[in-house]
Amino acid sequence: MAEQLKQQLQQLHATLAEHPQLDSESQALLQRIAADIDELQPDQQTDLSERVQEQAVRFEQEHPTLAGVLRQIVDTLGRIGV
Repeated sequence: MAEQLKQQLQQLHATLAEHPQLDSESQALLQRIAADIDELQPDQQTDLSERVQEQAVRFEQEHPTLAGVLRQIVDTLGRIGV
């Protein structure tokens, strides 16, 4: 599960690099989410899944690829109990 999350995090970083037109607030939020996932401890319970889900919904119309990556991350976080 951790390896899958790591791959999805790499995909998120790659997708962010492909979408430089995102506003700075969106970029900052996504980078913070990526950092939070990267630093995630097995026993850590946060609102991380909720924040990732909110961003997926926010990007659904303009950036469906990015929204898809975020939804995969939410799914994986749910499976590992975060």
